[in-house]
Amino acid sequence: MDVLTTGGSSVAPDSTVDRGDKGWKTLTAWSIASLVGNMALILTGALVRLTKSGLGCPTWPKCTDESFIPVGMGLHGAIEFGNRLLTFLLVALAIGTFIAALWVRHNGQRRPDIVRLSVIAALGIPAQAIIGGITVLTQLNPYVVGLHLVVSVALIVILTLLVRRARRIGPRPATPLGRRLVTASFWLMMVVIVLGVLVTGSAPHAGDDAAIRTGFDVETVAKIHAWVLWATLAVTAAAWWVTRARQVGWLIIASLFQGLVGYLQYFNGLPIWIVAFHMIGVAVIAAIAGNMYWALGTRPREHVVTSP
Repeated sequence: MDVLTTGGSSVAPDSTVDRGDKGWKTLTAWSIASLVGNMALILTGALVRLTKSGLGCPTWPKCTDESFIPVGMGLHGAIEFGNRLLTFLLVALAIGTFIAALWVRHNGQRRPDIVRLSVIAALGIPAQAIIGGITVLTQLNPYVVGLHLVVSVALIVILTLLVRRARRIGPRPATPLGRRLVTASFWLMMVVIVLGVLVTGSAPHAGDDAAIRTGFDVETVAKIHAWVLWATLAVTAAAWWVTRARQVGWLIIASLFQGLVGYLQYFNGLPIWIVAFHMIGVAVIAAIAGNMYWALGTRPREHVVTSP
């Protein structure tokens, strides 16, 4: 396998070096589990909103003024409480990932970059819990709800990098133009996601009948969201033409599919099951875009790995 050398350090291109060490395998398993868990949080949060269970537990940190569990709160309370319980699973996964990050070694030394990434990802979990609490206490303010999703997307991107480093996959060499196009594609996709958050905050599925909306015209925001997506696809296509990288190709395929789902939900009156599928797409695209950026948008010297 080809290995790039930068400043005396071995840097693997976008392929995997020897993973025989048990510590690296353990870290890979924990980091993938953390990534999947944070992707699942987007879906469970969407289900809370789509089933009008956003205030199923009307207060925080307790579910009701008298109880931490949804006693007498019916199905809506159970759904909202289930979403809260996922936080404890994510905490457990974050702790396991951090411990595994402490365990791995490169040339006999701890990898501070991996430990740092695991800490950042772990700190995101209590931050999400606090944002979730503010969401309830502000009666599902759409901007707070949107922040909840944006933080989830950021954590997915960070955990994608952690998975790559746990698997000891370095970035591929790319031309300066290729890196610029990939970087532009990544950040434009993040803008698309943020605009999608505004569409969600303006659309009917608010999580509760009494919840306020952003006040934006949903049709106008949805059209802007779609236009920026098409512009992003054009940039991504240019990035693929320059790099011919499969990571870029996967983002094009996922974006086209996500766009199709978006049009289906828009022209069919936002049915719950299609909206839920669209939210799954957000999590998947965040991971794919992050993997593309870490593979081609950064310079190889930033990732030091063990040569085979």
